Amino acid sequence: NPSFFIFYFSFPAVHSPAMNAENSKPVVVRMPPSPTGHLHLGTARAALFNWLFAHHHHGKIIFRWEDTDLDRSDAKFEREIFDGLAWLGMDFENECELFRQTENAALHREKLGKLWDAGKVFPCFTTTEKLDELRKLAAEKKENFVFWSPDRDLEKREAEEKMKTEKFVWRLRTPRDRWIVFKDLVRKKISVNTDTIGDFAVARSDGSVLYFLANAIDDATQGVTHVLRGEDHVSNTPKQILLYEALGENPPEFGHIPLVLDHAKRKLSKRNVDPGICVLVKDFQAAGFIPEGVVNGLVFLGWNPKSTEEIFSMDNLVEKFEIGNVNPGAAQYDFEKMLWFNAQWMRRVEVGKLQKYFEKFSGKKIELPAIELAREKAKTLVELDDELKYLIGDPGWSAEILEHEKMGITIESGKKMLKIILELLEKISVENWSAEKIREISVEKIAALGVKNGEFMWPFRVALSNRKGSAGPFEIAEVLGKTETMNRLARAAK
Repeated sequence: NPSFFIFYFSFPAVHSPAMNAENSKPVVVRMPPSPTGHLHLGTARAALFNWLFAHHHHGKIIFRWEDTDLDRSDAKFEREIFDGLAWLGMDFENECELFRQTENAALHREKLGKLWDAGKVFPCFTTTEKLDELRKLAAEKKENFVFWSPDRDLEKREAEEKMKTEKFVWRLRTPRDRWIVFKDLVRKKISVNTDTIGDFAVARSDGSVLYFLANAIDDATQGVTHVLRGEDHVSNTPKQILLYEALGENPPEFGHIPLVLDHAKRKLSKRNVDPGICVLVKDFQAAGFIPEGVVNGLVFLGWNPKSTEEIFSMDNLVEKFEIGNVNPGAAQYDFEKMLWFNAQWMRRVEVGKLQKYFEKFSGKKIELPAIELAREKAKTLVELDDELKYLIGDPGWSAEILEHEKMGITIESGKKMLKIILELLEKISVENWSAEKIREISVEKIAALGVKNGEFMWPFRVALSNRKGSAGPFEIAEVLGKTETMNRLARAAK
């Protein structure tokens, strides 16, 4: 018999509002997390790609809890997922239509009944033990296990009689030797023959439907036009296309984004990473990341802007995001790069916003000038907290820090220079006290003394910060004010 082909093609992205090429409806995507665990980086990235795609095309987002696993679903995970996504700048809870898969149980049963009436599904009485035996036999022959049920051609009356006394599952009556061909928005054309699929289970005997059928019913009835999800779902897609056909519905367009791999090229998991490497969104929060940095890092786990530009705000990403620019190859997770993105945003984000982030993180409200200075050397809010210590509190003093062998600075020569600096700064009034004024007279003094910059700057800086690494002395002095600056210099010069 000649093979029957299903062709389902996507079209290039068009300007807003994007339309589903087949039915000319605006874009509708869905975000269907399972509330059975913490918010993982991979889930957050899938949410981000759906968010950007929908907003780029002025579309709509369906947020649907896939909560059919009643034993593992937990309200605390729902709260964590909602809050984590909102922290990243995606307020699904208040901006999207919200659904629960369990709320659709009656509709699922109704659709299953119609599929049975239409002869699209059938009860399969093959036992679990028999299936295990067949799988083992296939493995021994080094063959892929494909199951064609011996019950697929049972007369309906006979099947209904057996259903009264025997255990069964509902399976789709999969057509034989038929090609399913679809154009993936990320991976181009994918072809699968149904002879590699077999009759797959779609519901339990009590009428509760399984993942494939539940998703197909929910996506169809909720008007989903585009399904963007991880590449581990590629193998599910032909089955779901068959289910859409059985339901009499047009399938959405599918796009499968690459997996995120760890350094050993395994699927990224918190179990396999070194301590301190963030994998869960709550890990990023605890480590002092800010949302802009995490979002910027997440989008580059698969997406390519087709330019050398690396720094993107959420608004920039909405404008520029194209699903066709997602690389089908696996994304390698680089935590150091995530830190780099965060450091960039620590310096770029509006200082008042950073002040609020820090207050929420630490419980401390710090004046803006101190935040502005401290953030220059901080990659995270944890490091910002550390940098602020010498700006908002007494760092103490250890005279040994004055020594700098390479510059030829001893404790005594350092103290001598500090006395000169004290005398110099005394000339600046409180009203004129600023980093620029301090710099101006310091440059003149360095020239007049005929010393190297470091011989002047090193004692000045360490006397104020009691650290080998810190912000510059002029900026520190401005933040501290004249009185505190002079007190610290005097203490160090003794």
